[in-house]
Amino acid sequence: MFELSDLARIIYALFIVFPLVSFIHELGHLLFACLFGAKNFKMTIGCGKPIFKYKFLEIRKYYFWYSWCYYSDLEKDNRLTNILVYSGPMILNLSAALLVNWLTIIGVLDSSILWYQFVYFSIYFVIFDLIPMTYHDGQPSNGRVIYELLRYGNKVSFEKGDFNEEAEKMRENNRTTKDR
Repeated sequence: MFELSDLARIIYALFIVFPLVSFIHELGHLLFACLFGAKNFKMTIGCGKPIFKYKFLEIRKYYFWYSWCYYSDLEKDNRLTNILVYSGPMILNLSAALLVNWLTIIGVLDSSILWYQFVYFSIYFVIFDLIPMTYHDGQPSNGRVIYELLRYGNKVSFEKGDFNEEAEKMRENNRTTKDR
């Protein structure tokens, strides 16, 4: 049963573990996107005002809530490369969960709530990523994009009216460049 002492675990999970798993998730997209020649890539962790920027990474005030990555083009842009880019988060989250689980089993890592939560949230991300659905804001899940690519050969696109103005500027610059 839930006790007051569990409140610390919830806070720890929300502010440390969940953002770490979210970072690995978005890194999965960018890793495969860069592998296939992505241009103008960026990863945003959180929402609200930016508090830290370094190269392609931006961390925002509410770093524990939401994450997003953006890239404008792939040099190798075909069905298989897009499937891998959208599978990347699931591949990285599952790999990280299995690695941490294995390292715990063989005694390299202590069996602690940190690693339990890390594996739990990593698997959670994979399961919900696999479900081919459209979210309330019209954004397709990665599973939905993969399903559409496998079944129809086309990628479901979603232009986010997001809180990331810089990504929107990058999209606009890319459109302008293509029009020339």
